[in-house]
Amino acid sequence: MILSIDELRQENDLVFVRAVVEDVVQIRFQTYHEPAEYGPALCESSFYLDEDEQLPENEEQLLNYLNSLSLDWEVLPNDWD
Repeated sequence: MILSIDELRQENDLVFVRAVVEDVVQIRFQTYHEPAEYGPALCESSFYLDEDEQLPENEEQLLNYLNSLSLDWEVLPNDWD
């Protein structure tokens, strides 16, 4: 699930998204008593719009639309590593 959109760019029918996505990186290892814990990270993805399709203009509707897609998110490296 997308927590916030950092950048959204459209080139013709191709849309690029950079966003903070929850539960994509492991932040705590699994122990004998506890499961692994996951947290948010800055990620990128892209997708194609259909010819007659437009992106929602309202931010809430845009988040809902993007969350409804099955996007393959690529975790971006941390600048502080």
